[in-house]
Formats: sequence, C-alpha cells, structure tokens
Amino acid sequence: MNFYCSSTDISSPCVDLTKHKTINGWFLYLDKGWTKHEKYFYKGFSSSWCKIYMDPNIRIETNKLRDFPIYYNKDSVTNFQQLGNIVPVDGIVEIDKEISITYQENFYPRISTKHLTFKECHEILYDTLIENVGTFVSSNKDPVYIPLQGGIDTLTVRSVFDYLGVDYETFDLPASAPALSKVGSELLKNHWAFTQVEEKDNSVIVTGFYGDEWVLRNPYYAHVLLSQRGMSIIDEFDKTKDCYMKGYFENYRGKCVSKSEMAVEELISQICNDFQIWHLNNTKFLSPLKHISLLNLLTADNQTIIDQVTDAKLSKSIIEKCNPSLLRLIDKRKNQSDPSYFWI
Repeated sequence: MNFYCSSTDISSPCVDLTKHKTINGWFLYLDKGWTKHEKYFYKGFSSSWCKIYMDPNIRIETNKLRDFPIYYNKDSVTNFQQLGNIVPVDGIVEIDKEISITYQENFYPRISTKHLTFKECHEILYDTLIENVGTFVSSNKDPVYIPLQGGIDTLTVRSVFDYLGVDYETFDLPASAPALSKVGSELLKNHWAFTQVEEKDNSVIVTGFYGDEWVLRNPYYAHVLLSQRGMSIIDEFDKTKDCYMKGYFENYRGKCVSKSEMAVEELISQICNDFQIWHLNNTKFLSPLKHISLLNLLTADNQTIIDQVTDAKLSKSIIEKCNPSLLRLIDKRKNQSDPSYFWI
C-alpha cells in the first residue's frame, strides 16, 4: 500500500515501483498488489485500505483510521519517504496542478467522562476483536499466518481466531532479520515495525500491533490518564513486585516523573496518528487491536488502567474467554523472547 506521486517523471524512486501517468500531468508510482479499476487503484481489505483516484485529479482515500503516514512537499506526495510535511489522519490529499489538503470535520470522537468497570472494558475489547476479525474473514481468500510469539497482543488476537474457528498457519520468526524488498528496506529507515516483517506473497500476516497504544498498555498514555486522577504510575509499578510490563516500564520511567497536563482530546489525537504497519507489496497485515470504539477504554476506572498497564489483565481476560490454553504461552515479561533484530 505504498505510493509516490510526483509532478515530474522520476522513472522509479529507487524501490521498484510501477509508474502510471495521469491526465493532470502528475506521475503515480505504486508497489505490488494494487488492482486497477476504471477510475482508481485499490489495495487492502475492510479495516485497512487505500483508494487512489487518478483522473482528472489524483485523490487519496483510506479507511477512517489510516494505517500509514502521508508526507508531502511542493511537488511530491508519498507514504514511505519522509518529506517536509505530514498529513494527519483526518486530512485528505488531492492533487490538481498543486497539492491541496482538506480536513474532515468532527473527525475525533468525544468520549464519556463516566468511568467504565473492568467488565465493561472487557466487553468493549471483546466486541471489537470479534467485529474486526469476523469482518476480515468474511471476505478474505488468502492464506493467514500468525507468528509463534508469546507476546500478549499476538496471543490475544490468536485466541479470537481460535474462538471463531478461523483457519490459519503459525510460523516461527527467523533467527536473523529477514531480507526485505527495496520498498520494505526504504520503509525500515523510519518505521521500526518493518524490522519484524518477513514478506509472504499473496498472504495475510496477523499482528498484535497497536495493542499497547489502543488497549491501555502504553505506560506514558496510562501516566497521562492517572495524572488527571491525582495518581502516580511510578508508585503503582514500584509497589508491584512482578508483572508482565515491569521491565518494559523502565523505558518510560523518566517520562512519567512529572505530572502530565495533556488533555484526553490530545491523547486521542496522538493515538489516532500513531502509524505502525501497513500492506507491503503482496503481503497484507491484519492488526485487529485498532478500532474507534477502543478509545472508550480511556475512561476505564483506576484499577482497570493499573491492572492493564502493569500486567495486561484486560488482554488476558480475552484469552481466558476465547482460548484459555494459550495463557500458558504468554511471556513472563514483555519482549523477553523477541529476536534481537527487532530492536536494532
């Protein structure tokens, strides 16, 4: 789902893209996996797609929660090379002779201030995963692969596939960093998630991406919420002797020393503009831990936030419901069994 639009013919920007000339004189370059329709190119599936209209103007449309950034300068627009400006998730790009950006009104949702119980949060997460996975499998025809990892997010998603009786294959992560295509190598320069990618042609790889940010396990986001309630996330971790997120939190301790003044509205914008992974050539990625309804989890009660950010109890409750046999596979600590190349 990678593209490059340019006002000049640059042949291919060094990453094996296919060139298309448009009526307005601009050039559009696409990676593999797009299908051409009468007036537009399309790639993706229901929860993660991009449609690029060509004639008479270029117009880029996506699903509401776009998975990729869009960069631009005065004569180029792309989603895999950093240019001078970035379009936030509520922005829509159109190109006539020049690039124009318009913004969708009331894009970011307003959420209730009423605190939700653990049970209510569980139901939101469960319903979201059932919807995301169920909608995907209703139209998918490609083989599905899930990595054999002990990460809580991967196992949470995997348990839902088991619960719904969806066929998939598991695979071991390679011992060393997999070779990437040219466009994949370009993405890797600025987007860490592609470190973990092994391209599999004409297939879908299921991921646990977005779980930290959308399901109350990003320590800084939890710090923002708890600060508003007069609580210290540092105190909560320090009085917890052992938990899933214990070691990982040390990466965030310095950021959580001072009380956060960030408003919930700003936090919502930050979550929605966190771009992690998107389709690459003929490999598609399904990341079910992302949905507009999950923003309601930001109103979870204090104990639910603490239990989730320290020991992933909300996520574990989904596994317990959907396939409790997977609970024994959860890593004792976050990232403990990840290959070293994940973090190079």
